[in-house]
Amino acid sequence: MTDIENAAEIIPKELSFTSLTSENRSRTNSIVDSVAVDFYTSVSSIVPIVIHETNENDEHIKLFPIRQVYKNLIIISLGFLIMYTAFHGILSLQSSLNAKGNVGVNALIVLNIAILFSAIFLTGISTDVFGLKWTIIIGEIAYILYISANIRATPIFMYIGAACLGLASAPLWTCQATYLSCIARYHAHHKQKKVADIVSLFFGIFFAVFGTSTIWGNLISYFILNQSNNPEKFNCGVYFDPLSKNKTDTAPDVSNLTRYVLCGVFVGMGIVSMILLLLLDQIRPSKPQPVAQSLKRSLEVVQSLFRWKNIDQLFLIPLTMWTTVENAFLVAQFTRAFVTCLVGIRYIGLVMICSGICNALCSYIFGDLVKYIGRIGCFIIAAILNYASIMIMYFWKPLEDQMYVLFIIAGVWGVASAVWQSQVAATYTVLYSETDSSAIAKYRLWKAIGSLVTYGYASYITIELTLIILFVFLTVSMILYGIIEIHVRWKQHARQPDAIINQD
Repeated sequence: MTDIENAAEIIPKELSFTSLTSENRSRTNSIVDSVAVDFYTSVSSIVPIVIHETNENDEHIKLFPIRQVYKNLIIISLGFLIMYTAFHGILSLQSSLNAKGNVGVNALIVLNIAILFSAIFLTGISTDVFGLKWTIIIGEIAYILYISANIRATPIFMYIGAACLGLASAPLWTCQATYLSCIARYHAHHKQKKVADIVSLFFGIFFAVFGTSTIWGNLISYFILNQSNNPEKFNCGVYFDPLSKNKTDTAPDVSNLTRYVLCGVFVGMGIVSMILLLLLDQIRPSKPQPVAQSLKRSLEVVQSLFRWKNIDQLFLIPLTMWTTVENAFLVAQFTRAFVTCLVGIRYIGLVMICSGICNALCSYIFGDLVKYIGRIGCFIIAAILNYASIMIMYFWKPLEDQMYVLFIIAGVWGVASAVWQSQVAATYTVLYSETDSSAIAKYRLWKAIGSLVTYGYASYITIELTLIILFVFLTVSMILYGIIEIHVRWKQHARQPDAIINQD
């Protein structure tokens, strides 16, 4: 729970989820929605929740009994674990299982566009209309529809399913964060504890459970696809060309029966998750806004994206985009060009498990390490790991009996990803949250653009060119971030003489 505790310390404690004013709610949604854009990555290392220590309206809140608080915490944690076990299992296979016509990757583009739209316009409206519980349930239905579309992965079904999922995911994650903070407040009221401490505790419990979903989802896909393992073994790795007519533009040899079993198991898990979440108690944040007011606030958020109070934020854009560029590469290109091509689709699950475990463990490790070596130290370590992985992929001639190299690359990439996913978000909150209320919204916007760009070219350029792009992109990102660090340290140094003069 280290990173979650750090998040509670570095983010300004300004808002309350259970008694939001109409002025504050749009900003709260903007902060919380950053989780939605990251929902397919790994354990969220920064929990964007901001609260008051006390709330003058607490006497108007209907508090749950302490047993009810525990019940709801267990239900929402297990419900999301089961749903995302299914979702992560099918997500890792998109570039390989649905390679024909690039339907899988194109659906991910549609998904990201819909997420961006829903994060800005739908989060406040859905909460006001349906309340927290039913917004989550509706979101679960969208996940089930997307997974069901993979049974017959035609473009029309996949794109509609991805659009529905994107529109539902941002409100779902906003309501998840709001719900947890509400029951944490109830628990703090009963136990006479600090609200911030209990919020950190509850989010720690939730993400500790939720973080294992990547492992279970990929493990299920590995066992179900056990008999579907006919690797191409043709121009794999750096030689892979997605536009080649030599098998690379076709789906792997997965029988219809195997596909039905795989999707059927995941759909069944989604239904179980939805039934479980029906047992949640309804919570409605007080003072819901009219729809017109919610839309007005959403437009204000959009307008704020084009106002730059800190010019050095522009230098942070490439590094922000890199946080999703590197993850999208792993999901859309590495799994197809290296894993499926060389050893077969069944091993995607095992390789992604390795990446997920390394990511989860190192998220917590770097949460502590940043105190000693700073953000720049963490970024340098992550960049070195990415550079090493890129060089290995570029110069390695893939051989089937060297499958262990795939696990090494995925694991190292997962370690680096743990740094990017947590510390870039922390950079925005530490440097800009007090002076720019739209800082997190900008962070979310550029992450979404990074995903769209990567998924957009993933099916049309060779892996050799992709690795060159990744190398150059990371280099530019690090140089520009270095300029930010120099600027920040210069400003801090410039303030010191003034502070000494004022003391005299």
